[in-house]
Amino acid sequence: MAQPAVSRKTYAYTFGGLLALTALTTLLGFIDMGPMNVVVAVGIAAVKASLIAAFFMHALYEGKLVRVALAGGVIWFLILVSLTITDYIGRRWS
Repeated sequence: MAQPAVSRKTYAYTFGGLLALTALTTLLGFIDMGPMNVVVAVGIAAVKASLIAAFFMHALYEGKLVRVALAGGVIWFLILVSLTITDYIGRRWS
């Protein structure tokens, strides 16, 4: 199977985006946003993981089976996060 031809420019832009998101994560770590700190940090981490999977792992250029496997992984992650949040909300803290 032939590998997709991805330009160095694409890799450079992706790397620059990852560096910018890392700097943003670091800068937002110094700002107190209350309970939104975790939400913003996980959102930025999800964007970084998506960039890595899409460009560095060539997920954009793979077949349908790989995309189905990626979608299954994302769905499974969302199920686990929702169950964790449900458990956290349902507990008595008194």
